[in-house]
Amino acid sequence: MIKIIIGLICVMISNILLGTSIAKLKKEFSKKKFWNGFFKCLLVIVSVCLMYLCSYLNPTIMIANINDQEVNLMSGIEIIFISGIVYYGFQSLVKLKDLLKLNDDVKEK
Repeated sequence: MIKIIIGLICVMISNILLGTSIAKLKKEFSKKKFWNGFFKCLLVIVSVCLMYLCSYLNPTIMIANINDQEVNLMSGIEIIFISGIVYYGFQSLVKLKDLLKLNDDVKEK
C-alpha cells in the first residue's frame, strides 16, 4: 500500500514539473497555476496521511462501494490511488513526449 501512495505522489509531482517545463518553453508559465497544482499535491499528501492513519486504526469499518465491491478505507484508497497513478502517469507521459519533441503516438489505455 505504501508503494501505491508514494507512487501517486511521485507521479503528481512529475506531472507538475513536466507541465512547468513545457509552459516555460512555450512562454505560457503561470505562477498561479503552478502554485495551485503544488498546493493540490500538498493537500493530497496530508489528506492521505490522515486517511492512512484512520484506516490503520479502524480496519474493519466498510465505508464505500466501489465498482460493486464493499471496501474499507484502506482498500478504497488503494483503488482510487491506482486510478490516480494511471491518470497522472498518462498525463506525464504525454508531457514528456511533447517536451522531448517526439512523434510517438501515446494513447490512453
